[in-house]
Amino acid sequence: MKLTVIALAALTAVDAFAPPRALATPKTARRSTPETEEEAAIESEPAVEEPTGPGRYDVSKLVGGAATEGGFNQFDPVLSATQGLSRRFGLVGGLSVFAVLALVEGGEIFKGLTNSEPTPGANELVKTASGLQYTESLIGRSGDSPLPGAVVGLKVRVSVGDKVIFDTKDDKPVAFKYGQRPFQNVICEGVEEGIRGMKAGGKRRLLVPAKLAPAGVASTLPEGILLVYDVELAEVLPGYF
Repeated sequence: MKLTVIALAALTAVDAFAPPRALATPKTARRSTPETEEEAAIESEPAVEEPTGPGRYDVSKLVGGAATEGGFNQFDPVLSATQGLSRRFGLVGGLSVFAVLALVEGGEIFKGLTNSEPTPGANELVKTASGLQYTESLIGRSGDSPLPGAVVGLKVRVSVGDKVIFDTKDDKPVAFKYGQRPFQNVICEGVEEGIRGMKAGGKRRLLVPAKLAPAGVASTLPEGILLVYDVELAEVLPGYF
């Protein structure tokens, strides 16, 4: 009995000197407040990139993308082609293609502006005050009309009735200086008046009376018979003297 009391006293002394034990406190739930909910919502939202400049419509989309992206410019296909070739073959290649295109297009424009094909004439009989008569089957549109001093190339066929007395069909055209005296070859006053206003490529039939015919022929023509000149103006060169 005495030993039991001593043991209890010893245990009591040990407990008295032992450090106090930490008491476990129950965890309390954190109450949500409007401020905490707003903070959580801000943290959960994804980051939004701010615009670097004012909003504009990208015009490059309208023309098929920027040139660096290889887009096709529907408003200027030539520009797109030359840019593509420049990237592949360098600046010289692009400029070469541009020069070829300009040459082709320029040639078409020049051809349209200088179209000199003759047009059909009215073939109406025209009578002049001198007694000359003529009809025009083709109207020339190339070059200038003959002026005094100009060198004229003329294809001529001269006939009286059914007889041909002169023809340049298998020969070179007759060349003469417009307004020169005395007349040469089959050229006469009737021819100079008859080709007035013509241009290269034009064709006329001249009915020349005796007073406007070459001197050597006029004296042999029967009264009332006309010399018939079928002429085609081959070329007109400007006179230099």
